[in-house]
Amino acid sequence: MARSGSKNTGTKAAARFTKQQLLLSEMYCSQSDLLCALLEDEKKYTLAEAEELMNQFKKGKVNVC
Repeated sequence: MARSGSKNTGTKAAARFTKQQLLLSEMYCSQSDLLCALLEDEKKYTLAEAEELMNQFKKGKVNVC
């Protein structure tokens, strides 16, 4: 018998986390200072977004005065 209700399309939205949740995670314990500087307090991020922000920062150029 078929179920009525919501359809499962097979796509699942990526989980989003607050800055505080990412800072407290074991996954980013060694990069907490970098995340603290890069992430905004009120915004939520996927793991991929957080990784991308860190990678962009690490690849940035240093300006020498």
